[in-house]
Amino acid sequence: MTKQSSALNMLLSTTTLVLLCVGWGIFALMFFLLFSVPEPGQSHPEWYLVGITLLETGAFAMACLMCYRNWQSGQIVSGRGVWLWIGAGLLCYALGNVLFYLWGNVWGKDPVVSLGDFFYLISYVFLAWGMLQAVLPRRLNMEVKQWLIVGVVGTIGVVLALYLNGIGPFASDEPAEVVDAPVSTPVEAAAPEASTPLEASTPVDGVAPAVEAPEEEVVSSTAPGWVVTLDAMLEPFEESVTLIYVIGDCLLIVVATTLLAAFWGGRFSQSWKLIAIAAFCLYIADMCFAVVGDNYQEGALWEVFWTFSALFFGLGAVVEHGISQRSQRSRRSSRRRRA
Repeated sequence: MTKQSSALNMLLSTTTLVLLCVGWGIFALMFFLLFSVPEPGQSHPEWYLVGITLLETGAFAMACLMCYRNWQSGQIVSGRGVWLWIGAGLLCYALGNVLFYLWGNVWGKDPVVSLGDFFYLISYVFLAWGMLQAVLPRRLNMEVKQWLIVGVVGTIGVVLALYLNGIGPFASDEPAEVVDAPVSTPVEAAAPEASTPLEASTPVDGVAPAVEAPEEEVVSSTAPGWVVTLDAMLEPFEESVTLIYVIGDCLLIVVATTLLAAFWGGRFSQSWKLIAIAAFCLYIADMCFAVVGDNYQEGALWEVFWTFSALFFGLGAVVEHGISQRSQRSRRSSRRRRA
């Protein structure tokens, strides 16, 4: 039992987990750099879409497990509830990725709103609340300069999110293009010499020549009936879902900036710097998604920021666990010296 526990502790050591996250990030970046640009006139192959889904979803699941380990530990300095909420947000994001892949690549659907969006939106709430739990119990004795940084960065982030998504003062006021119906003009009678031959215009045996109708493309879908029904129910909520995404991104960017300003230079600042970077990576990916809009094609290079976001959340959890353990050991050693 002692050998097994020591081997498990070595496997879950801070250094090993940090190297795992860093290696995962390097591999994901190389995978995107090498295969994110398809050949001209072709789309991304199926194996590439499966690969990026596994990399991203696996990163979020791994980060969730690291947060769950912090939640189970009673030595975490920042509080167990913080990591419970962050881990729940990462788990919801992983579930959203799975549903997004099923909708688009297995069932051949391209909905404006899917069930995966429900889990994505819940993840924003959990992540923001978990990050706030690390700040609210503490007294924020920040200087005026720090509050100005939070205000400036937060304002820029909010304005940029509204601008790229075309919401609020940046909404397009151009009316929708109206296509006028063609106006029929009287046709002058053709001259006798310009008339077409009788054989070409007269039907044979009183039967008009058959005109072939254009073939209609039949789109086959393997989606279950409940998926089709759910798509029809969720489609009217496209604008509302987009607005909630923007609110979530703005909240994350403000909370992340506050974390950086509040914990900068402190004893336990390393983990929260990583958490703030994770929130910034998530914001960058969402803004890139807003830029492409309807031209979005799964597998673009900028999607690697979603994977980076998960890995930085995991790194923050690992570093927090290591710092808490060292702090607990130093307290025990100081007590023994006093005794």
